[in-house]
Amino acid sequence: MKRPAPYDIVASLAGHDEGKLFMVIGCQAGRLLLCDGKGRPMADPKEKSPKHVRLVRQSNTPPATDRDIRTTLAQTVAQTAAKEGELLGER
Repeated sequence: MKRPAPYDIVASLAGHDEGKLFMVIGCQAGRLLLCDGKGRPMADPKEKSPKHVRLVRQSNTPPATDRDIRTTLAQTVAQTAAKEGELLGER
């Protein structure tokens, strides 16, 4: 499995934030630095082990602001929901 790189979108698999989406903004000492633009802004990223996240979408576009991160995460949720709906035969 590919290790998440900066600016990729990941889902948390463990902890109190399980199921939440985050953007990887960097790596430090083998841990990922994650932010969601609201509870975890770019100024205060969350450190998380790479084994506790799942890669959702690859990206290489750096966010300029926390608002950009929130927008990207919201678009990812909408795209994922649309794909799941297509797979279930919904329109």
